[in-house]
Formats: sequence, structure tokens, C-alpha cells
Amino acid sequence: MGLSSVCTFSFQTNYHTLLNPHNNNPKTSLLCYRHPKTPIKYSYNNFPSKHCSTKSFHLQNKCSESLSIAKNSIRAATTNQTEPPESDNHSVATKILNFGKACWKLQRPYTIIAFTSCACGLFGKELLHNTNLISWSLMFKAFFFLVAVLCIASFTTTINQIYDLHIDRINKPDLPLASGEISVNTAWIMSIIVALFGLIITIKMKGGPLYIFGYCFGIFGGIVYSVPPFRWKQNPSTAFLLNFLAHIITNFTFYYASRAALGLPFELRPSFTFLLAFMKSMGSALALIKDASDVEGDTKFGISTLASKYGSRNLTLFCSGIVLLSYVAAILAGIIWPQAFNSNVMLLSHAILAFWLILQTRDFALTNYDPEAGRRFYEFMWKLYYAEYLVYVFI
Repeated sequence: MGLSSVCTFSFQTNYHTLLNPHNNNPKTSLLCYRHPKTPIKYSYNNFPSKHCSTKSFHLQNKCSESLSIAKNSIRAATTNQTEPPESDNHSVATKILNFGKACWKLQRPYTIIAFTSCACGLFGKELLHNTNLISWSLMFKAFFFLVAVLCIASFTTTINQIYDLHIDRINKPDLPLASGEISVNTAWIMSIIVALFGLIITIKMKGGPLYIFGYCFGIFGGIVYSVPPFRWKQNPSTAFLLNFLAHIITNFTFYYASRAALGLPFELRPSFTFLLAFMKSMGSALALIKDASDVEGDTKFGISTLASKYGSRNLTLFCSGIVLLSYVAAILAGIIWPQAFNSNVMLLSHAILAFWLILQTRDFALTNYDPEAGRRFYEFMWKLYYAEYLVYVFI
């Protein structure tokens, strides 16, 4: 038998036959032919053999290599078709959306909601008693007043996070500045633009001198609270005083602006007097309880707070007690002065809120005053704050 007939190549041979060196069928094996007298061991190391044509072997190797390249090309093409382009994952729209989310987190949403509920509650109360004065121009004016108020909230929270960056990396590492989502330079630019924009709106809307004073006080308060060398937040007394004054001036300013926008003279009603007294207590409790979850970072950087001095447990019970006594006083006011308030709303709403406060205080205690639970409890106290402005509209 001639050597040329030992390893013949056929283009019609099955692909798996080509790659299988141990095929015992001499008619289909392309790698080797079993010699009838001298068997050849089936090993790739034996090639080329004296019983196997070198020329045919190299031809087979070329074909196997070509098929392997083709197979890899098909896999690569399939992979490219299934994987989305990298540019889609980093599109401009996605970057804008992520930046918007980071900006929203930077503003601390609960403060934005608090200012909004305050403005809407006080303005809504006046509209409810003067429905004949409602107009589109009035609503347009009220909207821009609200924007100016939100500028105060945005400025104060941003400035506070800029100067508390080293503390927030321990206490609140998820905040945009602490996590690196927003740079400090970007935060500075945003805070300055927001402060100037709010001042321009305040002057253009002609809300009166008290409204302009209230806006400037809000900006000034944010500076002395956080910025050295003032840094009033480092002292419990000055921090408490500033928060106390801020709640009084904020409510007076919004009430004055609401009546001025409607063309009504400034007048102290019993319901507003009650709200002012209640919010002084509520604001004091919020100013104190906010430090209950920040004991670790405040202690490390030498910031003296009631929480670091007396512990989260004692501070929580004290603040909850202040708010609970305020609810009891509200219920008694509804009973004693039914002619000044809507007694049914006063009694029912404050009884429900008081019960809710007791439940949440108990749940916080069951966590052994965990810092994460402390942040949730602080946000819950803000919900009570929002709810009071809703109640105010109907009393």
C-alpha cells in the first residue's frame, strides 16, 4: 500500500472527526492510519510518522488552525453582539441623572420637605380663610416665595456638609461629599449660586422688609452655625439658641409674607400663637436629637453635644418627653378654648401623633440606641414636624 493513500484529506470530513486523534476507523481518521503490521501509538507526540505523510499532516494542521480561528471569531462576534457598547453605560443622560440624585441627597431631603410644609401650611391656612383672594398671579408669587425659602435650606445644608466633611466620613459616609459623588469645589459653587439666586427673588417679589430680613438671617444663621471661626454648632448652648431663633423667625417670616401676599394686615391669631409655641418646643427637640446618632464622630473631633455628654438614651428620652408634653398641652388647649380652635381636630390629631411618638421611642430603645436607628428616629421626628403644619391648616 502506498504512503499517499495512508493519510488522505477530504473537505467533506466531519469537524469532530478532524479533531479526534483516537478515531479507530481507518476510513475516517485524518490524523493517522493504523498500519496492519506496525501499530502506531495514538499520541500527538508521534507525528509525523513514517506511516503518515508529512505533507498531509501539515495540511491537516493548517485546516485545524483555520477552523479554530473561525470558531474563535464566531464566539467573539457573538460576544460583541450580546454586550452593550461601553458608551451606552456612560451616556450623558446617565451622568446627568446620577448628578441630579447626588444633588438631591446633598440637600438633605427632610429639610427641604420641612421648609416646604412650613410655607404651604401657613399660606394654605390664610387661603382657606380668604378663598375670594385666590388668583393665578397670587399662586405665581407664592411659588417664587417658596423657591427663595428653599434656597435658604439648600445653602445652609450644603455649607454644613462642606465644613463637616471630616466628621461625616465617620458618621454619615453615604452623603455625597463624604462619599465623593460631589466635589467640594462643586458644592461651593452650588451654594453661592443658590444664595444669590434666592436673594434676587426675595427682592424682586417685594415681600416686604421682614421677608428680606428673614432671608438674610437664614443665610447668616447657616454661616455662623458651620463656618469657622464662629462654628456655633460646637457649643450646645449657641447651637440650641440659633436653632430656637431660626424656628421663631422662620414661622414669623412665612406668616407675615403669606398675609402680605394676600394684601392682609399682620395679625396674631390664636391658632398661629399656638403653632409658634408648639414649634419652639418641636424645634428645640429636633436641634438636640439630631446628635443622638453622631456621638462617635463628634467625640473624635472634639465637638461637645448633649448626646456625647449624657448619652443617646438620656437625650432621646428627654427630647421625646418635650414633644410629648407639647402634645398634651395641645389637647388641653383644645378642651379649654374650644372657641379659639377646632377642638375635634386638636384632640384627635395630637392624640394620634402622641401615640405614634411613644411607639417609635420604644422601637428606638429596643435597638439599644444604634446609630443607624438613631438616624431613622431623627427622620421620624421630622415627620411629626411636617404633620403639625398639616394640622394647623384645619384648627
